[in-house]
Amino acid sequence: MVHSLGSRTSGVDGSSEGGRINTINLPGALVLYGVALLQALQRQNPKTKLGVAPVQVDGVWCLELSFEGEEPKGVPEAWHGHSVVLRKIQPPAPPSA
Repeated sequence: MVHSLGSRTSGVDGSSEGGRINTINLPGALVLYGVALLQALQRQNPKTKLGVAPVQVDGVWCLELSFEGEEPKGVPEAWHGHSVVLRKIQPPAPPSA
């Protein structure tokens, strides 16, 4: 049985893949790129709580970088060819008495 390895040029043995990320499932690939982005930014912004998720902006897949606290420093406009969108998360309201 032959399984697709993520590109139209994939051979039976997958040798044409060469370790590339499967981009047929673009949101899934963006999650992997997002992990690398988070790791790079967390070193520069240790006091900022960061999160990342794939989102569509005007029909185009982007990385949404959410943060709580100070705006992170060193955020690129694009990461591996995909736009990075910043979103500030408001801390939860304290419980009422």
